[in-house]
Amino acid sequence: MSDLPFDFSETLEAFECPETITAYEKEGAWVDGYWKEVEGQPREVNCILLNVDEKKLEILAEGRHIDAAYCIMFPDGQDEFYINYQQDDKIQAKQTYVLIDDFEYVVVNNPETNKNAGFRSYYALRYKSPDGTGAES
Repeated sequence: MSDLPFDFSETLEAFECPETITAYEKEGAWVDGYWKEVEGQPREVNCILLNVDEKKLEILAEGRHIDAAYCIMFPDGQDEFYINYQQDDKIQAKQTYVLIDDFEYVVVNNPETNKNAGFRSYYALRYKSPDGTGAES
Protein backbone atom coordinates (compact mmCIF):
# COMPACT_ATOMS: atom_id res chain seq x y z
CA MET A 1 0.00 0.00 0.00
CA SER A 2 1.34 3.40 -0.93
CA ASP A 3 2.02 6.18 1.56
CA LEU A 4 1.73 8.85 -1.13
CA PRO A 5 -0.45 11.79 -0.15
CA PHE A 6 -3.93 11.68 -1.58
CA ASP A 7 -6.00 14.79 -2.19
CA PHE A 8 -9.73 14.18 -1.97
CA SER A 9 -10.66 17.87 -1.80
CA GLU A 10 -12.35 17.79 -5.24
CA THR A 11 -14.46 14.82 -4.16
CA LEU A 12 -15.47 16.56 -0.94
CA GLU A 13 -16.28 19.75 -2.86
CA ALA A 14 -18.49 17.72 -5.23
CA PHE A 15 -20.48 16.47 -2.23
CA GLU A 16 -20.43 19.99 -0.72
CA CYS A 17 -20.82 18.47 2.77
CA PRO A 18 -24.63 18.51 2.63
CA GLU A 19 -25.37 17.41 6.21
CA THR A 20 -25.17 19.55 9.33
CA ILE A 21 -24.74 17.79 12.67
CA THR A 22 -24.15 19.00 16.20
CA ALA A 23 -20.86 18.06 17.86
CA TYR A 24 -19.62 18.62 21.41
CA GLU A 25 -17.03 17.25 23.79
CA LYS A 26 -17.46 15.70 27.21
CA GLU A 27 -14.69 15.79 29.80
CA GLY A 28 -14.40 14.32 33.24
CA ALA A 29 -14.34 16.83 36.10
CA TRP A 30 -14.37 16.75 39.89
CA VAL A 31 -17.58 18.60 40.86
CA ASP A 32 -18.85 18.95 44.45
CA GLY A 33 -16.88 15.91 45.60
CA TYR A 34 -17.97 13.66 42.74
CA TRP A 35 -16.43 12.70 39.43
CA LYS A 36 -18.86 13.86 36.70
CA GLU A 37 -18.93 14.12 32.96
CA VAL A 38 -19.16 17.76 31.90
CA GLU A 39 -20.55 18.60 28.46
CA GLY A 40 -18.82 21.31 26.42
CA GLN A 41 -20.27 23.94 24.13
CA PRO A 42 -22.12 22.44 21.11
CA ARG A 43 -21.16 23.47 17.57
CA GLU A 44 -22.48 22.80 14.07
CA VAL A 45 -20.35 20.71 11.68
CA ASN A 46 -21.01 20.44 7.94
CA CYS A 47 -20.12 16.96 6.77
CA ILE A 48 -20.77 14.02 4.52
CA LEU A 49 -22.76 11.44 6.47
CA LEU A 50 -22.69 7.84 5.22
CA ASN A 51 -24.31 4.66 6.52
CA VAL A 52 -21.97 1.89 7.65
CA ASP A 53 -22.53 -1.60 6.20
CA GLU A 54 -23.22 -4.59 8.47
CA LYS A 55 -19.81 -6.26 8.03
CA LYS A 56 -18.07 -3.07 9.07
CA LEU A 57 -20.43 -2.74 12.05
CA GLU A 58 -19.28 -6.11 13.38
CA ILE A 59 -15.65 -4.94 13.32
CA LEU A 60 -16.42 -1.55 14.88
CA ALA A 61 -18.54 -3.02 17.67
CA GLU A 62 -15.56 -4.52 19.52
CA GLY A 63 -17.82 -7.06 21.24
CA ARG A 64 -20.65 -4.65 21.97
CA HIS A 65 -24.00 -4.41 20.23
CA ILE A 66 -24.38 -1.37 18.01
CA ASP A 67 -27.80 0.17 17.48
CA ALA A 68 -26.66 2.44 14.61
CA ALA A 69 -23.48 3.81 13.03
CA TYR A 70 -22.41 6.44 10.51
CA CYS A 71 -19.21 7.49 8.81
CA ILE A 72 -18.59 11.25 9.15
CA MET A 73 -16.27 13.04 6.71
CA PHE A 74 -15.33 16.71 6.37
CA PRO A 75 -12.39 18.74 5.01
CA ASP A 76 -9.21 18.77 7.09
CA GLY A 77 -8.94 22.00 9.06
CA GLN A 78 -12.71 22.55 9.26
CA ASP A 79 -13.03 20.95 12.70
CA GLU A 80 -11.39 18.36 14.93
CA PHE A 81 -12.98 15.55 16.89
CA TYR A 82 -11.41 14.11 20.04
CA ILE A 83 -11.11 10.47 20.99
CA ASN A 84 -10.48 10.04 24.72
CA TYR A 85 -8.04 7.15 24.37
CA GLN A 86 -5.90 8.54 21.55
CA GLN A 87 -5.19 12.10 20.50
CA ASP A 88 -1.82 13.56 19.53
CA ASP A 89 0.00 10.49 20.90
CA LYS A 90 -1.10 11.20 24.47
CA ILE A 91 -4.09 10.35 26.60
CA GLN A 92 -6.74 13.03 27.06
CA ALA A 93 -9.95 12.85 29.03
CA LYS A 94 -11.89 14.50 26.19
CA GLN A 95 -14.38 12.68 23.96
CA THR A 96 -16.41 14.06 21.06
CA TYR A 97 -20.08 13.17 20.70
CA VAL A 98 -22.44 14.05 17.85
CA LEU A 99 -26.19 14.38 17.59
CA ILE A 100 -27.73 12.76 14.52
CA ASP A 101 -31.53 12.76 14.27
CA ASP A 102 -31.66 13.75 17.97
CA PHE A 103 -29.68 10.66 19.06
CA GLU A 104 -26.26 10.86 20.72
CA TYR A 105 -23.38 8.99 19.07
CA VAL A 106 -19.84 8.52 20.36
CA VAL A 107 -17.07 9.33 17.85
CA VAL A 108 -14.29 6.83 17.15
CA ASN A 109 -11.38 6.78 14.70
CA ASN A 110 -11.70 5.54 11.15
CA PRO A 111 -8.43 3.60 10.83
CA GLU A 112 -8.80 3.14 7.08
CA THR A 113 -8.29 6.82 6.33
CA ASN A 114 -4.79 8.13 5.68
CA LYS A 115 -3.79 11.08 7.82
CA ASN A 116 -2.59 12.86 4.68
CA ALA A 117 -5.83 12.39 2.73
CA GLY A 118 -6.89 16.06 2.99
CA PHE A 119 -10.05 15.26 4.96
CA ARG A 120 -11.04 13.87 8.33
CA SER A 121 -13.08 10.71 8.65
CA TYR A 122 -14.60 9.24 11.81
CA TYR A 123 -17.21 6.70 12.81
CA ALA A 124 -20.17 7.72 14.98
CA LEU A 125 -21.50 4.77 17.01
CA ARG A 126 -24.65 4.34 19.04
CA TYR A 127 -24.39 1.31 21.34
CA LYS A 128 -27.32 -0.74 22.61
CA SER A 129 -27.73 -0.95 26.36
CA PRO A 130 -26.39 -4.12 28.05
CA ASP A 131 -29.93 -5.52 28.40
CA GLY A 132 -30.56 -4.98 24.66
CA THR A 133 -33.64 -2.83 25.21
CA GLY A 134 -32.34 0.31 23.54
CA ALA A 135 -29.36 2.58 23.14
CA GLU A 136 -27.12 3.49 26.06
CA SER A 137 -27.51 6.97 27.38
